Amino acid sequence: MTETNEKKKTKEKNNIVLITVGCVLCILSMLPFFIMGEDSIISYNDQLDGELLTYILNAKHLFEGLDTYSELMNGIPAAGMVSPAPLFVLLFKVFPPFVCLMIMTLSSRLSGFLSVYFLCRECTRKNLIAFFAGMAFMMMPFYPVYGLCIPGQAFVWLSLILLSKENTRMRYMLISYTLIILYAATSSVALVGFGIIIVFAVYAFVLAFRSRVRAFRVAVACILLIVTYTLCNMPLVRQLVGLGYDFVSHKSEVLIVGNTVIEMLKTYILGRDLYTWCAQSIIAVFSVISLIAAFILSSEKKHFFKENRAIFNTLGFIAAVIFLIVLYSLPVTVDLRNNAKGVLHDFSFIRISWMLPVAWILLFSQCASALIDRFKENKKKALRIAAYSICIAVSLVIFGVSGFRSDSKTTVMRMIKGKEYKQISYRQFYSEDLFDKVEEMIGRDRSDFSVISMGLTPASAAYNGFNCLDAYSNNYDVEYKHEFRKIMEKELAKSDYYTSYYDDWGNRCYIYLSAYKTGINAYFYNITFNDIEIDFSKAGEMGADYVISASPIAGWEEMGIRLLNENPISSPDCWYELYVYEIL
Repeated sequence: MTETNEKKKTKEKNNIVLITVGCVLCILSMLPFFIMGEDSIISYNDQLDGELLTYILNAKHLFEGLDTYSELMNGIPAAGMVSPAPLFVLLFKVFPPFVCLMIMTLSSRLSGFLSVYFLCRECTRKNLIAFFAGMAFMMMPFYPVYGLCIPGQAFVWLSLILLSKENTRMRYMLISYTLIILYAATSSVALVGFGIIIVFAVYAFVLAFRSRVRAFRVAVACILLIVTYTLCNMPLVRQLVGLGYDFVSHKSEVLIVGNTVIEMLKTYILGRDLYTWCAQSIIAVFSVISLIAAFILSSEKKHFFKENRAIFNTLGFIAAVIFLIVLYSLPVTVDLRNNAKGVLHDFSFIRISWMLPVAWILLFSQCASALIDRFKENKKKALRIAAYSICIAVSLVIFGVSGFRSDSKTTVMRMIKGKEYKQISYRQFYSEDLFDKVEEMIGRDRSDFSVISMGLTPASAAYNGFNCLDAYSNNYDVEYKHEFRKIMEKELAKSDYYTSYYDDWGNRCYIYLSAYKTGINAYFYNITFNDIEIDFSKAGEMGADYVISASPIAGWEEMGIRLLNENPISSPDCWYELYVYEIL
């Protein structure tokens, strides 16, 4: 008994040491951001140009109960500005946006490490493998604006395992329910929560045929998910059930495009999807080799599948999710969706793919564990060390590749190369000093007038407190989309690409110029917009008072606008310069 207790104490100490080391490494991984501050390079796509503003606006109007936010689109529905991780909105009420983004980044990395560590430890009983799996997952380039949708998801699956056990202690049940509530408050029901709810509901139903007690526990967890998501996403829920919102979403006009089976397999097995990349191609190759090696080394080959049932369950889950994604993307399914209305058309079920990254990293740990167990059957210590070394080496490769794709890498490059590194920083993207000068030149409080942007994303103006007719939103009134289109109708007629981009999608309700690329590129600015046909009088009718442009507009005298500054507003730290035109 004494020897057993000593072993338990030793394992517990090792566990604490590994957790501490992992958390310290997570914090150290943030050093480039701490050093560079707002000069850090942050992926702007979907983050700085979109989702960050949902947190800022929701924090600004927290507990006001508004149905619309007047700052965007002449009053954008609150249902169109629901933050992906509602609980993090509270941070933006207390701290500056950049500090909040860094807290979210650190929270994502800590959650990624801890959740995967505990899940893999529970499933493999190998602390060291769980540690390196957690470290590999921690550096994966998931966008922090999406909260813990993916980084904290392993906590949910761990809770499901604990609640499904025959004799689960009360404290583990309480911990599980707490984790589930926190996850629902820090993740998005539209991006991944709906899929998790479906899994819990189906599992509770299946479990009911074996044990009503365990099924009841899982059902309670499912109810907690639904209730928490409902409370945290009330504007979206109200729109869904038709209470308080009577607008038709622009999503009703989105033209859904299908993909071939091969393309979808490449996307989700080779890791071509930006949002769910998790080094799955590396994990897939490692898993196949490990399973083959484990099978060859197994002394009881006829029991191999039974002994490794957990691995094949994980493989089955991955295969099932990918199968549903492929089925959902087939031309016949897409045609049905394009002809449907309401939720069947507007909702993107393909986001169940957000459940794949945790499944892939769990598969890695399980296959690593199986390989090590087979080598343990051979009592030569050198072989066991070799097995561990191989698994750790692969996890370090994943860690390195993940880090290379993350904002940590780009921020380190900015530290080394300075401004010669042509990636836009957080400070440069928003350029607060430039927009302060815009307000000073206009001579009016920025909250008293509205603007449209050209040559730069409207998020920059919105972040700096300007009211904007243009915005990035995945849920706004389709009538506003039609009205805004009239401003650039002639320009869209010149470009099939921009016509399709706006008419068939339309999340980015921007001013598009047929001959000029819309985006962030250091070499794009310092040009002149020639021969553009924008109906500025229509913009004025819709409430725009000024145009903020990153480049001068040729022939502005004949367009119903007036240039306010012949010399552009500029800053040594910013890529773009600003020209301000008053709409007459």
